[in-house]
Amino acid sequence: MTLLDRATAGRTDTHRRAPRQTHADVVHRLCAMLDRILLPLVWTGTSRDHTLLDFPDHANVGDSAIYAGEVAWLREKTGRGPGFVGKVDADGGWDRAAIPTSGPILLHGGGNFGDIYPRHQNFREELLGTFRDRPLVQLPQSIHFGDAGGVDRTAASIANHRDFTLLTRDHESHALAHRHFDCRVEMCPDMAFGLGTLQRPAPPVRDVLLLLRTDVERVTECPGPVLPTGWHVADWMGEPADVHARALRSARTLALRSANPLDLRRRARRVAYYDALAQQRIDRGLRLLGSARFVITDRLHGHILCTLMGIPHAVLDNSYGKIARFARAFDTVWDGVALADGLTEAIGAAEDWLARNGGALQTGKGPDRWA
Repeated sequence: MTLLDRATAGRTDTHRRAPRQTHADVVHRLCAMLDRILLPLVWTGTSRDHTLLDFPDHANVGDSAIYAGEVAWLREKTGRGPGFVGKVDADGGWDRAAIPTSGPILLHGGGNFGDIYPRHQNFREELLGTFRDRPLVQLPQSIHFGDAGGVDRTAASIANHRDFTLLTRDHESHALAHRHFDCRVEMCPDMAFGLGTLQRPAPPVRDVLLLLRTDVERVTECPGPVLPTGWHVADWMGEPADVHARALRSARTLALRSANPLDLRRRARRVAYYDALAQQRIDRGLRLLGSARFVITDRLHGHILCTLMGIPHAVLDNSYGKIARFARAFDTVWDGVALADGLTEAIGAAEDWLARNGGALQTGKGPDRWA
């Protein structure tokens, strides 16, 4: 079954050939779904702060987009952002004593539920055992286990918790959770949609960007040593060495300029620091995607951020079908999206789009080469 078949199963052939929705239609619909699903889970009717854990302190732009969407949604819909943000260290450690003693605990969403990223899964299971009497909400995740023993261990951790809600962002994850986990399970869109529609940061300077994974989830192979003029290949896993220092300066400046003494408190400065760090990474990703007229990507958040900005793109899939699963669950194929079963088909979709939209840019540059 091709990516197109997997992502559009159950829809009519006419709909599959010509989706009758724009990127704005997709964004508005999924934002409304976030409100309907999340508000009953996080709205306490009191002034208690939310605790948001497992901050993604790494270069992957997609996880920062999820985090920023989580914070933006909380601020818009509840009137305040998280009162505390924490993360798991590189060695798996975390500061239990620093976590507030009341209010719901929210776990960062994404694609690390399962055994591909054991540090985050171990942290999740430790939280379930440590805070058994606190409402714990796992924000939308894709679930993937390669080992049945991992499913059993996670099921045991969940069974011992009194108030755990697991939000999933595709039907396969939802079905697995229903079969194995004794908790509330609901489907929910990816939290990056909490950002709403976004503007392209600058006019494009190249025809096509191939944003392709270089990590453990990679399946796409490069087509050859030379790309057409005006095409470029990249991943977004690298970042400037001073990214943390710049975020720290930004947080300090924000606190000093604020007229609210609460912004000088350690917890508030920590949240401001994490916000600034995530925003730097998102800005880098938006500049990269926005540099091209058309994007080819096998990253889920390449697809999502292109959708938020309305950038035409072709979608490949990762190692376990995460993008097709998400597209099928929430109908994110709009009139600027081509679902490709392999890189050759994606390149053909890009060439067709360029032919229909004025041809190639005249940049005067030589061909880009694969790194």
